[in-house]
Amino acid sequence: MKRFIIVLGLMWGLMMLIAGCAADTKEPAPEAAKPAAVKTETTVATAVPKGIPVLMYHKVGPDEDNDAVIREDLFRAQMKLLHDKGFNPITMEQLNDYVCNGKAVPVKPVVLTFDDGYADTYSIVYPVLKEYGFAATVFVNPGDVGTRLTWEQIKEMQKGGVTIASHGYDHVRMNELSKSEQLDNIVKAQKALKDELGIDNKWFCYPYGRQDDYTQKAAEDNGILLAVTMNPGWVHHGDNPYALQRIWIGNAVDLKHFEERITTEDYTDL
Repeated sequence: MKRFIIVLGLMWGLMMLIAGCAADTKEPAPEAAKPAAVKTETTVATAVPKGIPVLMYHKVGPDEDNDAVIREDLFRAQMKLLHDKGFNPITMEQLNDYVCNGKAVPVKPVVLTFDDGYADTYSIVYPVLKEYGFAATVFVNPGDVGTRLTWEQIKEMQKGGVTIASHGYDHVRMNELSKSEQLDNIVKAQKALKDELGIDNKWFCYPYGRQDDYTQKAAEDNGILLAVTMNPGWVHHGDNPYALQRIWIGNAVDLKHFEERITTEDYTDL
């Protein structure tokens, strides 16, 4: 009987303790509603510039004594300078609108072009372009695909926002070919880009920068809207869209001269 009374007392005490704890427990006050996060979009000012520098790159690598090559560290430093100084790489479509129609483009515009489709265009250049969100155009020779870049790599760059354009089916001096050979080199490249990438290509880069009046006409007759040369200088509204100038960039163009070339038309001839 005593054991029963003790157990009963313990149970009663336990019930009172639980009741007291429950009485002291308060519901936490609801948190004040947090304001919804506001997404901000950076708006880039636009203007119609007096001219636009179109930069011409070829191979990025360690090769020495080759004006068409630039070291990887220097290339990376140039792209960082563009980013840090607020330059805005634009597309060929935007360049075309400016040249032919005088349309505004983002302030401090520059055009990045890469000739020949070297393997490093995919392994080095493409990752840097993605890092900074830069627009660029790669001019390829479909007849050479497989020896440097593969179609799979080219397709990946295209999907990543890089413009792929024609450098002629084969890398030959157009002005040394007959009219039929020039036409064939342009038409075959257009067909290959259509078959492999599904694009109606509108941009052309003359191999070695060589061309004549017929080359320009053949390009225009086959859907090309703009064609670039290797002649030095900036591009302006009203220029011949089939003979646009570009600015050579190689190892001799250090950061000082690089900044000069993208800020003034009267740049030092190295």
